[in-house]
Amino acid sequence: MDSVSEIKARLPIEELVAKYAQLTKKGRNFVCLCPFHNDTHPSLLVSPDKGIAYCFACQKGGDIFTFYQQIEGCDFRQALTDLAERTGVILQEKSPATIIKKDEKDRARECLQAALSFYREQFSKSQIATEYATKRYLARALLDQFEIGYAPDSFSSTYEYLLKQGFSRKEILAAGLGVQKDLKEERIYDRFRNRLMFPIHDGQGNLVGFGGRTLGQDDAKYVNTSEGALYHKSQILYGLHRAKEAIRDKKTVILVEGYFDVIACHRVGVANAVAVSGTALTAEHTKLIKRYAESVVLCLDQDRAGQDAAERAFKMLAAEDLHVRAVTLPQKDPDETAVSDSTLLQKILSDGGVPYLDHILIQIKAMNLSDAMVRRQELHRVLSLLSSLSSAVDQADYVSKAASAFGTTETALKEDLQRAKNHPVLSSPVAVAPGDSTARDAFTRTEITLALFLLYPKLRNLLPELIPPDEPFAAAVYEVLKSLPEGSSGPIQHLLSPEDAERLSILQLFAEFHGFADWGESLAVREIRNNCGHANREMLQRKQREISQKLIEARNAGRIAEEAQLSTQYQEVLKLAKMAS
Repeated sequence: MDSVSEIKARLPIEELVAKYAQLTKKGRNFVCLCPFHNDTHPSLLVSPDKGIAYCFACQKGGDIFTFYQQIEGCDFRQALTDLAERTGVILQEKSPATIIKKDEKDRARECLQAALSFYREQFSKSQIATEYATKRYLARALLDQFEIGYAPDSFSSTYEYLLKQGFSRKEILAAGLGVQKDLKEERIYDRFRNRLMFPIHDGQGNLVGFGGRTLGQDDAKYVNTSEGALYHKSQILYGLHRAKEAIRDKKTVILVEGYFDVIACHRVGVANAVAVSGTALTAEHTKLIKRYAESVVLCLDQDRAGQDAAERAFKMLAAEDLHVRAVTLPQKDPDETAVSDSTLLQKILSDGGVPYLDHILIQIKAMNLSDAMVRRQELHRVLSLLSSLSSAVDQADYVSKAASAFGTTETALKEDLQRAKNHPVLSSPVAVAPGDSTARDAFTRTEITLALFLLYPKLRNLLPELIPPDEPFAAAVYEVLKSLPEGSSGPIQHLLSPEDAERLSILQLFAEFHGFADWGESLAVREIRNNCGHANREMLQRKQREISQKLIEARNAGRIAEEAQLSTQYQEVLKLAKMAS
């Protein structure tokens, strides 16, 4: 067994996903809030049978390697190394993964330290940086305490400085300070340009990376060090090394949203504040918090995105039996509140707010629950939050409070809660027709048609009604289906490339999830023929557009022979289109 297969055998997909989200059993599968987008109802589907975790809303996920790469922002080599270490699999020397030696990590950290010195020096020389710091009320003491610097508005200043300090190209890239856009291209660009720089440390105070806030008009307001030997965003809480003692003393951590918010808390004398760094709160963050604290005060942005983030955080924290409270700020975030009234922010944070579920129920009581849509939406929200409570006593207490808020009985609410546990609400529809827009967004009509042939192998005699596709993935699956003996069934992933096999598993999961496997034979025949027709027409229309464009280009360029050849192809496609209509 090769390393990849052995890791997959030792690490079930549901075990990996559970480190980043709270799973709920649903039949043979699991569902959870998707960690890749602002999810309010569980839309990530986890299939132990297929070894796949996939969200059809944002179209992210895959097997354990793809999922890990996407959530940690690393490449396959790093994913292989990390998951091998986690499962105890020893990678063979011929493995593509490179084991990062201790001295390489030390050199990466030394490179970061050199960059920090450079950024600090550049800050004092930059008028734009110093003026921006003044505008954000960053006094000299805070600038020094948090070692804030400035990355010059240059493509190579940092890189050239580090080269002069004796660091190699490889070491600069390993530290996450450079970007090589193309492996064939020798030039390395500075990852951070024209940005206010915040050094990021791990819990022990070791420098592991940077966060950069643009001082220009960049699309990305914040950019973080890339995942690498030192920086793993799912394990880093910004400001933890400064907050640890205060957290232990108070047994409470204040969770805020960004660098400026952490600094604002320190500015008003509240030292037990931390923030996630470049990602949403993860299960690893939650476990890290639990090492130091018994309770968490959520002090996230007051906008809709902040409220959604607070709900996701509550579910993860409550599942770890942490007591979760929430505060309400008069401004958008702690930073803006500190600017408008620093004394008020200090008082709000010191008071510690109210239990999070009480905070939600206060909001609900102020709503117009006579509106059926509002009532239903808020009920789903509360049931999801109640399900996250690990204590039966706490759950019973809040069922009583929630029943009062909704003007119903505890018995009725308990029944709804039990139904919610047994049948979690999914953000994707439970059953749709293969031609539904949701399906078209995730897969082409041709791909869905091929999935139907896999679900109904006895109807594979209808395969000739589908024009052979030319897209690489669909063509590969079509050829395998065409070559199978009559009546054969079972998985065909082993006959495809690893990439195509993974996509096929996701396609099959999509088809099963949307109820395509539950049809009677007559309905299946009708749907397969219907989808073959639609797939044929869509493919031929695409072909017509492609050939037409090439024909125009050949005609304009005076390529007569090519024009004649394309004209013949176009006529052939037209004939097929008439037959398919």
